[in-house]
Amino acid sequence: MFENNKNNIGKIERRLSIKGLYSYRRSWRWKRQLFSKMRIDASGMNPHMVIVGESGSGKSNLSKLIVGSLAARGAKVAILDPHNEYLGIADSIGAEVYDARYNGINIMDLDGLDVKEKASELTALFKKVFRLGDVQSYTLYRCISYSYYVMDQRDRTPTMRDLIYSVKVFKRHAGKSESNVLEGLERRLSLVDNGRGSDSVQMQRVMNGNSVLLLGSLHTPEAQTVYIEAFLRKVYSTMLSSEKSSRPLLYILIDEAERVSESKMLGKLAAEGRKYGIGIIAISQRAKSISKSLRSNSSLFMTFYQREPEELNYMANLIAGGNELNRFAEVKKGIRHLRRGQAMVLDSRESEPYVVSFARCGEDAINIGYTISSLAREPIREPELMEELKRRGASEDESSEKIDQMLLDKTLGMHVIGADSAYDGTWYVYMPRNSPEHEIRVRVMARYLKEQGVQCAVYDSAYGPDIMVRTGKRIAVEYETGMKRLEDTARMIEGRKAKYDSIVVVVNDLHADRYKDIDGIMLMPFSKFMNEGAETLKSI
Repeated sequence: MFENNKNNIGKIERRLSIKGLYSYRRSWRWKRQLFSKMRIDASGMNPHMVIVGESGSGKSNLSKLIVGSLAARGAKVAILDPHNEYLGIADSIGAEVYDARYNGINIMDLDGLDVKEKASELTALFKKVFRLGDVQSYTLYRCISYSYYVMDQRDRTPTMRDLIYSVKVFKRHAGKSESNVLEGLERRLSLVDNGRGSDSVQMQRVMNGNSVLLLGSLHTPEAQTVYIEAFLRKVYSTMLSSEKSSRPLLYILIDEAERVSESKMLGKLAAEGRKYGIGIIAISQRAKSISKSLRSNSSLFMTFYQREPEELNYMANLIAGGNELNRFAEVKKGIRHLRRGQAMVLDSRESEPYVVSFARCGEDAINIGYTISSLAREPIREPELMEELKRRGASEDESSEKIDQMLLDKTLGMHVIGADSAYDGTWYVYMPRNSPEHEIRVRVMARYLKEQGVQCAVYDSAYGPDIMVRTGKRIAVEYETGMKRLEDTARMIEGRKAKYDSIVVVVNDLHADRYKDIDGIMLMPFSKFMNEGAETLKSI
C-alpha cells in the first residue's frame, strides 16, 4: 500500500535552527536534514493530532499514511469520513465499513445520563446546529421530555422519528403562534432523521477494531454534525466504563473537524481520552475552527500550505511559540513556501519544528464490502450481484468470502424466493430492519407491481403499511411471514381499516391458513400474488 515502510511516513527535509552563538546576533534559519525520517509513534505521549491546510494540499494523503502506520503498530482506528474518501484503505487495514444512512446511532440513547440531563444536552446540541432561539429551544426541550415519557411507558428508548412524531402531537394541540414554532422545529429535525438503521453501529466492535463510518450519504451538514456528536457521545460513555490504559488503543479520525468545532463532547474526549487510550486526529482547512481544547491538548500539529493571511499568521504564531520576531518571520516564510505534499510539523517531543515531504499513499481499486452494501441497498439477486462485482474488478472467491462474512455479521440479509414466478432465486439486502424474508419480499412485491403499471410506494414502518397502492382507491398491502402473533396482526389490520379503502394481506404460502378467519381483508398467498396480484389490485 505504501511506497515506504509503514512506520516511516515521510522524509524530514529541514529543521528550524539557531544561527549565531550570541543573543544579540541570534537569528533563525531552516537547516537541511539528511537521512531523517518521520515516524508515527504516539506511545508515551498525548495521542491527539491536528492536521490543517488548504484543499488539495495533501491532508487526506497524510491522514491515510498515519492510519496505515497506526494500524501496522496494532492501534485501532475509527474514521469519520464525510466524503467517502477512505474506502480505498478500509480493506488494507481490515476495517469494517458503516454507511451512516443505513448504520445509525441513536442520538437519544441516555448513555448513563438521566432524562433531564439528556434532554438538556440534546436541546443545547440542536440549538447550536440549527441556531434556534430561546422560545424554539424551550419548546424543543418539552417535546424531547415528552418523547422520553411516552417511550418509557412502552419500555424503549425514543428515536429521532419518535421525537418528530412528538412535535406533530404538540402541533395538533397548539395555538397559531406555537404551531409556527413547532412547524419550524419539525422541518429542521427532519433534516437529521434518515429513518433507517437506528442504533445499528455496535460500539464494542468499533472500540476493538478498525472501522470507517461513511457520512457522505447524509446529505446535509446538520445531519453529519448530529451523527458525529452521537458517535462521540457513544465513545465517551463506552470509554468511561473501560479500564484506563497507558498506551493508545483507539484513534478517532475526524475529517472536516470544523463541523464539531464547538462540541463539548469532543473537548471532553480531548481532555480525558488519553487516560483511556483514546486519541483524536482532527483534519480541517482552518486551525482556528478546531476545538480549543483539542488544539491545546495535541502533541502533533501539522500544517500544509496556507494562503489566507489571517490563518497564515495564526499558524506561524502558534508554531513559533512566542513573539520573537525573527523566529515568527522565518516560520511564516517556511509555511508560505511549502510545496504540495509538504507540511510543517510541531512535535511536542522535539524542541524545534521541521518540514516533512510525505510519501504517496496508494489505494485499492475496489472496496468489496462497501460495493456489496451499495448494490444491496435494494434487494438484488445473487447472479446480478456477482456479475457486477466481477465487472468492478473483484474475483469470485473474494466476493463469495465477503458475502459470507457479511451474512455472518448480519450486515447482509439473504432470502430464497421460490414462488414459481419471474422473481425466483437467492436475494440479498443490506442491513434489513425486519427479517430478510420480510424486507426482500416486500420490496420485490413493490417492484413487481410497478413493472405491471400499478402505482405504489413502500412504507414498511410503524406509521404506514408495507406497501400503499393507489388505483383510484387507497389500498394497504401487508406481508406476513407467519412469525408474528395473530392477535398483533389483527390489531394492526383494524388500525389500517380506518385509513384505507381495502386491505390486502399477502402471506407466506406455508402459513396462509392461519389468517383465513380475519374479517375485512383480501387474503393472498405470496405465490399467487406474484402472478395475479397486479390484476387483482387493479380490479378493486
